Amino acid sequence: MPKAPPAVTTLDLQDQPVDVLKNVGSQVAAMLRAHGVLTVADVLAITPRRYLDLRDADDWRRVRHGAPGTLLSVEGVVRDLRWAGTPRARRLLVALEEPRGTTTLRCVWFHAKPGMAARFAIGTTVKVTGALHRGPTGPELVQPKVVAPGTRSVAIEPVYPGIGAIAPGTVGRIVAAAVALSNAWADPVPAAAAARLKLLSPGAAFRLLHQPDAKVDPAALKALAAGTSEAHRRLGFEELLTLNTALERARLQAGGARAFAVDAGAVSAVEARLGITLTQGQRDAIGVLFDDLARSAPMRRLLVGDVGSGKTAVALAASRAVVRAGGSVVWLCPTTLVAEQHARTVERGLGGEGGPVAVLLGSATARARKHAETVISQGLVRVVVGTHTLLERAMIPPDVGLVVIDEQHRFGVAQRLAMVAGRAPSPHLLVVSATPIPRTLALAQYGDLDLVTLYERPAGRQAVTTRVVAPDDRALVVRTIARALDAEGRVFVVVPRIDAPTQRDDDGDGDDPRPLAKTHIAEARGWLEAAFGDARLTVLHGRMAADAQHAALDAFRRGATPILLGTTVVEVGLDVPEANLMVVLGAEHFGVAQLHQLRGRVGRGGQRAACLLVPEASSPEGDARLAEVAAHADGFALAERDLARRGAGEWFGAAQSGADTSLRFADPVRDADLGAAARTLAAELVAADPRLAQHGALGRAVQRMLKRGAAPVGEEAG
Repeated sequence: MPKAPPAVTTLDLQDQPVDVLKNVGSQVAAMLRAHGVLTVADVLAITPRRYLDLRDADDWRRVRHGAPGTLLSVEGVVRDLRWAGTPRARRLLVALEEPRGTTTLRCVWFHAKPGMAARFAIGTTVKVTGALHRGPTGPELVQPKVVAPGTRSVAIEPVYPGIGAIAPGTVGRIVAAAVALSNAWADPVPAAAAARLKLLSPGAAFRLLHQPDAKVDPAALKALAAGTSEAHRRLGFEELLTLNTALERARLQAGGARAFAVDAGAVSAVEARLGITLTQGQRDAIGVLFDDLARSAPMRRLLVGDVGSGKTAVALAASRAVVRAGGSVVWLCPTTLVAEQHARTVERGLGGEGGPVAVLLGSATARARKHAETVISQGLVRVVVGTHTLLERAMIPPDVGLVVIDEQHRFGVAQRLAMVAGRAPSPHLLVVSATPIPRTLALAQYGDLDLVTLYERPAGRQAVTTRVVAPDDRALVVRTIARALDAEGRVFVVVPRIDAPTQRDDDGDGDDPRPLAKTHIAEARGWLEAAFGDARLTVLHGRMAADAQHAALDAFRRGATPILLGTTVVEVGLDVPEANLMVVLGAEHFGVAQLHQLRGRVGRGGQRAACLLVPEASSPEGDARLAEVAAHADGFALAERDLARRGAGEWFGAAQSGADTSLRFADPVRDADLGAAARTLAAELVAADPRLAQHGALGRAVQRMLKRGAAPVGEEAG
């Protein structure tokens, strides 16, 4: 029985739950929710992985003359069927013949189930869709999609990812049901602004994105696949306007901040307690922060520095100034390991000033959280260091004077606003970026923050020697690890995966999915233990319990197990001064920034250190990227080159657990013109109507974005 259309309610379409859609029963809805797809808006934000241009794909001449990769969607008569291969790797081979001709097309399905053969009785007609290959016996399709004969192919077919156990085809049908309702989208963009900027309507944008028709020319189809289409431009402007409106309202509502006087000996006290000598760059940055803290206007600063430039010491100096003047301080960190390390550093740097340091982690029990909430609300704790748990308002001291957000690229705009919005007086805010992002990107990503940059390295810090290793040269890796251990060092070995991959063609179009990393913990552990013994190796990854992670890292620090095999949970924030070698296996699967961050984990004690980048396989693009990392030790220079080479892209690497999801369609650098227009419009709207009483859809969009982006989520999984 077909599902009735959703009842008219006071909710925007964006807020309607997924189970109002056709093809979404209770089980499917539960699976979608488990993967963060909660509303119709979340469904419409599931963008196709690619588009299949099936115009003229039903022409059998493409079978005879098409180049490999040519898309086909043809009907044929089954002339032969057979099984091949071993029982564990069986292949179903079906020969189709052109209905009115002699051309034969072979179709191959790997790991086919026995019942599949029933679909291909000799003499029946079937329709298959896939990409042409030149096989050993002629033209063939690998893993083609099969539909009933006579089924009409759409001109351009979007290909969606699977979501958990929900097949890609089912995802496509769910998205189509959402598109059918998209004219009811509550548009936050004023009509006059949309007309001035020549933007599509939301409904037209979603139809272009998810249901492009035969009129779409090749350039527009390429733009859709690249995320630069008119649909992306329209939906991206909506996001940028919503985001800038949230920032503009936050600035307007911030009011005043408490001014903190700084004592003359603040800098020397930090040096003495940490046992370091600050660089001139650090001193200059501290001076800028102290000037900000002394004012009654709330500080909004972004501190950017290369790996090992001493950002933590600068943030600690600001924290000490606030605590000495009677204020409270909160540090928000992305992972349990980083939070615990920063808590130790803060304790040492403050030397007991401000009382005990509370550490709040996602793994805390309900009883521990309740106790922490009580003592914090009573003002008994003035320094709090923690992970995403701090996004719960009760976990922040009521008189907080300074919020430090470390590793900002693991959070988002909505999350940093949640830390300071609605508090009077407004806390000062210091955002720290562990990635040396270029100034152009920093201003685009964090235009609401004033920038202060650290370029210097601390005295005695040597550049890390970086080398790209041939994929099959495991002997060199073993020899280099042995030399590092002989020097009484510590060795990080980082892999891209915890488990072995399960690769499959997840859309049935005959194309292989994007290459998956094959190197994983168990595979690397086997040959490392064979070379060095299991007693010298410990494992660390994000699925381990917090106690197990802590024990593994402690054993590594002490040298009890001088080789640490892990995932990117070790990428940021960890400080092990004895570490002198970083080995990255499957290096081509990491982003440029990730590789630079990983390299920055070694040589922090001033000793000579090295980094080996070991790809799984050689490729022109991967080899060039690894060579670029090896050739540039300066993170800012590397970042500028990467930005120039491929745009902003995913500078921070693959999406991280806990990352903000505020921007699904917009790119702050690529869409700089839209960002400027959105900032101007947001300022005008908020100045004329601070409560957005005349712009209800925009006001609701702001609340929706803040709620989505600031919700406490899982910590970095690694």
